[in-house]
Amino acid sequence: MLVTYDPYSGTLGRFPRADIIRRVAEAGYEGLNLPVREPFMNAEKEADVDEAVELLGDCGLRVNTLTFGKNECTTPGKQQEMQEWLDVVLFVADKLGASVVSIWPNLPAGVSVEAARETLRENLERMIPIADAENCVIGLEFEKGCALDNYREGIAFIDEVDPRLQLTADTYHLNNDNADLYIAAVALEGLLSDVHISGSHRGEPGSAGDTIDYEAFMKGLRESGYAGDLVLQYHLEDPESMSRACQFTKGLRAKVLWR
Repeated sequence: MLVTYDPYSGTLGRFPRADIIRRVAEAGYEGLNLPVREPFMNAEKEADVDEAVELLGDCGLRVNTLTFGKNECTTPGKQQEMQEWLDVVLFVADKLGASVVSIWPNLPAGVSVEAARETLRENLERMIPIADAENCVIGLEFEKGCALDNYREGIAFIDEVDPRLQLTADTYHLNNDNADLYIAAVALEGLLSDVHISGSHRGEPGSAGDTIDYEAFMKGLRESGYAGDLVLQYHLEDPESMSRACQFTKGLRAKVLWR
């Protein structure tokens, strides 16, 4: 179980790639949740991918999880493009030794939930066998107002589509669903590809105003046997918070690993 950093809002586009990687390592993180998209990398240029791999290696950062990088898996008519992009993502995953590809199934403007889910299903029916052959798991991130509104819908979708699918659980999204974090973590036993840690305000976890019940969530993760990464994904305002958030989450990890 690694504590890793996602170059989310306030990071990507604010700092160049080499600076992001250096800052993440210096803040004490063990890995990066790598976005397969620009401006972080041009994944269709092998030299650019190799440069990123070298930078990460030089800083001692591992990459277990990737974000898919394109948000059209729920957009009708984009199926062929998404299949082709999966090949690019899996190429990057192989270079980095990553085993999780996280997809955010958003709800495109003018598309019904039903149509978005059907399009997602069509994409996944093609994608899952290909990813599985490359020893990669696809994780779907649920979020209020998206194609998968909450963890319960995520579980039901897996039951309908393919048991090889998993889910990405984000404390911010669980909180917006008013979910009991302990019950949610236990219900997601065996179904989590990765976990995102964020404050209830989408800011630094554990900072002023954050109301997430981390104790309950970690207790549920411990009881469910979760062993994947804890990924910091929050809106970065103060760069100094990177180190604080890392240490905070390492404290949470200790609660999960304690048996």
